[in-house]
Amino acid sequence: MQGDEARLLLGFPPNSRPSPSQIKAAYRKKVWESHPDLFPVHEKHSAESKFKLIAEAYTCLRSGNSPDFLRKY
Repeated sequence: MQGDEARLLLGFPPNSRPSPSQIKAAYRKKVWESHPDLFPVHEKHSAESKFKLIAEAYTCLRSGNSPDFLRKY
């Protein structure tokens, strides 16, 4: 996953440079909104897919897989 895509999934503008605390707060908010257990059975698969993408975006931004993350820190 690219940094811009990860930032968009977490609700940031594509070229932004959110701090680690902003990333964590956005991740927690998005996870809560898309948690599969909160959806009816017929929507669980879609929610599960989005939940996994959000987790991947968080991992990408926190682990430094994003080139922008490496330049900032």
